[in-house]
Formats: sequence, structure tokens, C-alpha cells
Amino acid sequence: MFFHELEAIAREHPDLIRIAEQLDQRLSGICSPAPLRPNDLSCVIGADENQVVSVFELLAQKGVVRAEDMVECERCQNLMSADALRKAIQDEDEFECSGCDRVFPPRSRPILVYRMTTQALSRTRANAKPLAQQLSELLGLPDREEPLSDRARFVLVAMIELGAVDSDARHSTEAIAIKALGRSADANALKSVMADLNTRKLIDSKTGRGGGCWLTDSGRQRAEKLRIADRNSATV
Repeated sequence: MFFHELEAIAREHPDLIRIAEQLDQRLSGICSPAPLRPNDLSCVIGADENQVVSVFELLAQKGVVRAEDMVECERCQNLMSADALRKAIQDEDEFECSGCDRVFPPRSRPILVYRMTTQALSRTRANAKPLAQQLSELLGLPDREEPLSDRARFVLVAMIELGAVDSDARHSTEAIAIKALGRSADANALKSVMADLNTRKLIDSKTGRGGGCWLTDSGRQRAEKLRIADRNSATV
């Protein structure tokens, strides 16, 4: 297996071998700290949810993942901190979704999700540095910009065009999705993209009431380059 922690779990718990192998394949390909939901993964790999949860609990003990208590927006499926919701209720404030501005009901039921730790992410196949990059770092050559997916490119250009260039000009994920992908876009479809851009430090975000996303200095520079490239290609 790729993760020695999962190999150890399989060795110590023979009844979890198949689940450990399936999760090893999936976790080794992750490149961002996107939320991992045991119920979704149990459906994908055709396993008992309680057993999947058991493996994640063991992985949390070994420092591969961390557990987070969240609440999910019923409209856009955006995840928000359950602790932040509880604090807002305690302060008698409304708690709005950062994706669609919907107000969370005070009795929203928390759900448990997991995210890979920074140390574990640095070890995945997806984040393994190519030989060319290792040589560049060894020789002190300037870094090349990492390639972006089409959706990530669309998001950065949309954010620069919306003027989301600092925390005071932040925009909701829903507004960014509409600008990037059209009026029928679902903000939930950009969750993994936004998480990846955040990990790359191209965007930053704020949760809770009045939350949203904005470009970092690096993100703004990358977005400007992409916008210029798009304009040039459109005139060819």
C-alpha cells in the first residue's frame, strides 16, 4: 500500500483489509485538503459506512487525517464550521452560508468530515514532486507555475473580473461560480476547485456572515496573466 499507516491498519484489523486497500488508492491521489465524507466514500467503494468510519478514526489517531465537526447548507451543500454556528447562536447572531448567503437554522445537525493533514498531503502521489522540479530546486532555478485545470483558470479570471482582489472586495462562491461557469452553475461543483486554489495560496476566504473569497497577491498576478492570454487567443 502507499500509506504505511493503512497497511498497519489492515495488518492489525483483518476485517478492514479491503476497505484499507480501497481508501489507500483514493487517498494517495488527493492533492488538496477537501472534505472527505465517510458516507459518500462508503457508497463509492461499496463498503459498510461504520467500517469506513472506523478506518478514518484509526487514521486520525495516526495523524493522516483530522476530524472536523461541520454543518451543511441545504441549498448549496457548502460545509461550514459547527463551532462557528454554535457561537453565532450563543451571540444571538444569524449564521450565513459563505456560498449562497442562506441563513442556517439554529437546529442544523452537525456532520463529521475528515481532511488529510498537511503532512499526509505532502506524501501523496498527486503531490509528489516531478524529477524536473526537484532538479530545479537543487540547482536554484526559478520555479515554473504549476498547471491549472480549466475550471481553476475560469475561476481566477472570473474573480479578477469581479474585482475580488482583497478581503474587502470578497465575493461569494455562488457569485464566482455564475461568473465563471454561467447562470446555471452550481456553487457546490466548485468546492474542490476552491479548496485546491486555497491550498496553492492563490485565493483566500472568510467563513460565516458576510464571508466569501478573494485573490491573494499571487492569485491576482496569475489571474491577470490568464486574462491577457485569453484575450490574445481570442484575437487570433
